[in-house]
Amino acid sequence: MDQNTYKAQKMNYTNFIKMQNKNELYGSGIKIGLYARVSTKDKDQNPENQLIRLREFCKNKGWEYKEYIDYASGKDPNRPMLKQMMQDLENDELAGIIVLRLDRLGRSVSNILENIKKIKDKGKFFIAIDQGISINYEGNQAMNDFLITILSAVAEFERNLISERVKDGIERAKKQGIKIGRKSVLEKKGISIQDLKKLREQGYSYRQIAIRTGIKFSTIYKILKNKLNNK
Repeated sequence: MDQNTYKAQKMNYTNFIKMQNKNELYGSGIKIGLYARVSTKDKDQNPENQLIRLREFCKNKGWEYKEYIDYASGKDPNRPMLKQMMQDLENDELAGIIVLRLDRLGRSVSNILENIKKIKDKGKFFIAIDQGISINYEGNQAMNDFLITILSAVAEFERNLISERVKDGIERAKKQGIKIGRKSVLEKKGISIQDLKKLREQGYSYRQIAIRTGIKFSTIYKILKNKLNNK
């Protein structure tokens, strides 16, 4: 089967296994994405430690593979090779993705689940070797679906926890008199509303005040008009 036939089939797990059983995979251009990530903070880390086992797994199955390596911390959203791999998967250039452990795939539980959902929705397979997790592949799929459900619950808890921490932080800042958010136009210019009112009381027009302060006419008008209306 040539590359064009493979792409026309929109390769999914079922077609992949059919080809494997017929010994049609080798030389077909169908590949498995091997993803490895190491942290830039630890110079002793080497992606080869992950890749050796990933390659061995594929060779034992008779699969061809393509390697993707990122040098980034787990929290770093900028992972060019992960993005490239997911794009190749989207373009049907990969039949599945294999990692050593789940934490290689994403920077948080939510992010891991997001990537797994993309893989699953495309009908491709995913394997995390060390944890024995497989999606759309052989093994106890009921157990793996249960694990994904647990991970989803953890992700929801993670999101709620972050949200609560943010709310608590904002509340604490308010009590301490710390203003949250970007500085207003007046704050950036070092001008108060009282300063604008004084200029107005001295007979300056809105446009003249705008010229004097370097603030847009519409902003001056809005601020002073709202102040007068709220008296």
